[in-house]
Amino acid sequence: MKKSVLALLMSMALVASMGCSNWNRVTPAPLDNKAMEAEIVKNFTADHINGVDVSVHEGVATLSGKATPSDRDKAIQDARKVSGIKSVVSNISTQ
Repeated sequence: MKKSVLALLMSMALVASMGCSNWNRVTPAPLDNKAMEAEIVKNFTADHINGVDVSVHEGVATLSGKATPSDRDKAIQDARKVSGIKSVVSNISTQ
């Protein structure tokens, strides 16, 4: 009887320790302003967008410079798809 109770307790302890393993996982930290800027610039490069500058402050991306209307629209979309961006302010003038 003692052996079966001890085996049951050991099994429960093993199951409980495996079930709680997710508590130790770390949630990824949100991107900081510079990292968000870098992601937006990377998106611009992938879409061959030139002449547009970006700055990010507290999740608000401000775009400035000159671009064609289609590149302006792509730049705004590229900024919006970056994680952590709350809003995009476009000061891009069209050529």
